[in-house]
Amino acid sequence: PPPHFHHQQRPPAPHAPHQLGPPPPHAAPLQHRPPPGYQTAPPQPTQPPPAAVQASTLPKESADTAWTEHTAPDGKTKYYYNSVTKESTYEMPDALAKKQKAPSKPAIEWKEYTDASSGKKYFSNGETTTWERPKELNSGEIAEPEADEEQHQPSRKKKKTGPRKVTDFGSKVEAIAAFKGLLLAKGVTPTNKWNEVVKMCSSDTRWEACEILSLGERKQALAEYQTKRANALKNQEREERMRAKSAFQDLLAEVLPSVEFFDVVSTRFVDIRSYLTKDDRFYAVEEESTRDELFLEFCEEVRKRDERKKRNQRREAKEAFYTFLKEHEEDGSLTFASTWKSFLSSLSDAELKEPRFAASPSMSDPDRELYFSDYVIDLQAAEDEKRRRIKDARRRAEKAQREAYRSLLDRLASDGTINPSTRFRNVENVLSQDPSYGPLREQSPESPRDIFDDYIEEWNDIYRRDRKFLSRLVQSSGKKTLQVNLNSTYDDFKKGLLDEAADSPENYQDTRHILNPEEFVSSALVYFNELLTRAKESAETLKRRRSSTTGVESSEDEGEIIEDGEIEG
Repeated sequence: PPPHFHHQQRPPAPHAPHQLGPPPPHAAPLQHRPPPGYQTAPPQPTQPPPAAVQASTLPKESADTAWTEHTAPDGKTKYYYNSVTKESTYEMPDALAKKQKAPSKPAIEWKEYTDASSGKKYFSNGETTTWERPKELNSGEIAEPEADEEQHQPSRKKKKTGPRKVTDFGSKVEAIAAFKGLLLAKGVTPTNKWNEVVKMCSSDTRWEACEILSLGERKQALAEYQTKRANALKNQEREERMRAKSAFQDLLAEVLPSVEFFDVVSTRFVDIRSYLTKDDRFYAVEEESTRDELFLEFCEEVRKRDERKKRNQRREAKEAFYTFLKEHEEDGSLTFASTWKSFLSSLSDAELKEPRFAASPSMSDPDRELYFSDYVIDLQAAEDEKRRRIKDARRRAEKAQREAYRSLLDRLASDGTINPSTRFRNVENVLSQDPSYGPLREQSPESPRDIFDDYIEEWNDIYRRDRKFLSRLVQSSGKKTLQVNLNSTYDDFKKGLLDEAADSPENYQDTRHILNPEEFVSSALVYFNELLTRAKESAETLKRRRSSTTGVESSEDEGEIIEDGEIEG
């Protein structure tokens, strides 16, 4: 059977059906058979094969000679496989052990053959066929194929007999590098064909030393060499052209400035050609059209350089002029309200003649006036920004003062000092004692009153709406907790409201919202205080009336007065 090949080590399968010699090895990669039950735990042999292929049904001699040794994927563990019985094991079979202990047979002579379809070499000793050169041939001789085999290959030259030369290459990579070195030494160009390369190199001993490479590998190395060589030659030519152009441009830079009539705009190449022909650098550029193009490029570069120089001079003059204006801004003679005429009149004769301010080729009179206008516009913009920021800061401060005053109103509402019906004149003295009152009055004398009236009006609108709802709950209820008297508390009143509204989800939700408002004091608290005040007033009135008619107050009457003092909304 052909040897087992790995993908990366074997060439494509040759086709040689009519050869008389041994067939070439099959190049299709045959994987090693997996070891029996291979795993990290101690391996176990596989079960015996099915009855259809049991060794007992096969000739014993055939089964004994079918054992082969293999290596597991870990590269260390050996196992054994019988291709007849399909059995695998980690222990060496007796038949194979006896075979290895038997005296070795005389060495079988290896022969070299050439595949007719691909021209590749392979080797056979009558029992084994391989693409790889056998180790036995490294120091031995290759037997010449028999004559009847060569008769079927008339186009192939007979192999020379005699010892094969041994190369010093450690690998095919080294052999390929040596082969490319041979091509370079022989001057192989990127356009040479394979036949031409063979004629140029076959007489060199290094050519025979590279026979470790197959024909395909050598052709592939040639293609790689020619590609790389072509790129190197292109780069070399490009560099040579660049050096020639650079030398020609240096020549232009040396000669043209000394030519009196030379002008980058009007001068043509034919006008100055005679000034350049005396230098060898002129002939480094072969084509006249290229010289003309380089001359035009030189003129364009000189023109751009002159323009850059002028721009730099104008920029420096402008910066110096701005420095002059900045100094006068700092001493107060230049402001955002200054004009060009007024500024000129403020300068002394020495200042008018100062190089930073006086007109020059790099800064004309219109330029100076334009620069001055731009500078004043920047001053005006800075002044506007400063005013805007001051105004914004003032607006923020006034807003903070109004918010502080409103916070004062919230505190007074919480402690009952003001309510939705309170008038400004009634609490003006209280308000004026707070620190937030003075700054707000500085904004406008009417600001404290206006903000107070707006606050009360907004609060009153909310209270009127909520009071109508609460009054309806109180009047429809028969619970004592909603009948406010002198002994009632706000907590009892709140609980009574929630109990009364519990029958209706909508009423319950509205009641909770009134009891816990996001702003202002709860309307329920204001309403409770209103009912409590009315109860007190009613009790006082009743007390005075009875006191005036009887002049005597009994404890029983007092109890009656309290009961009569109950108020319903």
